[in-house]
Amino acid sequence: VELYGPETELVERLVDFYRRIGKQPVMLRKEMIGHIANRLSSALWREALYLLQEGVASVEDIDLAVTAGPGLRWAIQGPFLTYHLGGGQGGIRHYLEHLGPSQEYRWASLGQPTMNDELYAQVIHGVESATQGQSLPDLFSERDRQLTAIQQALAINVKQEEAL
Repeated sequence: VELYGPETELVERLVDFYRRIGKQPVMLRKEMIGHIANRLSSALWREALYLLQEGVASVEDIDLAVTAGPGLRWAIQGPFLTYHLGGGQGGIRHYLEHLGPSQEYRWASLGQPTMNDELYAQVIHGVESATQGQSLPDLFSERDRQLTAIQQALAINVKQEEAL
C-alpha cells in the first residue's frame, strides 16, 4: 500500500492499520502520477509491448521471461538489492563503477511502442493464445491462489528467521 501525505497522526495510524492487517505500507516522499509500483509496472509493460511489436518474442515468451527470471526475485527483493547482489563481492559500488555506465547504452535502446490497431491485434491474439480459452474468472482464481501461496511461503520464511 503506497501512502502519501503530510506526516501526521492520521498517516501514522494508517501505517499501523495496514501493518496489522498484513500489508507493507510504503510512504512516498513526493506526489507523483502512478506512485511507485504502477510506474515501475508501466515501464516494464512499455518494453514488453515494444519487444512484441518488434517481433523479438511472443506474448507467451515475454511473460515467461519475466515470471521465470526476474519475477522470481521480485517477490523477495526489489531492483536496488537485485543490482547490489549483481555486483558480486563488491556489491552495488562495484556494479555502478564497472557496469553502471553501460546501463545508459542499454536504456538508450529501450523502445517506445506505437499504440495502434496492429499492436492491439498482436497483444489480443498473443494473450488469447497463451491463455488457451481459460475464462477470466478462472485466471483470476488461479492468480489469487498462486499469490496466496507465495505470501504464505514468504510468511513462513519470516517466522523461521524470527525464531532463530
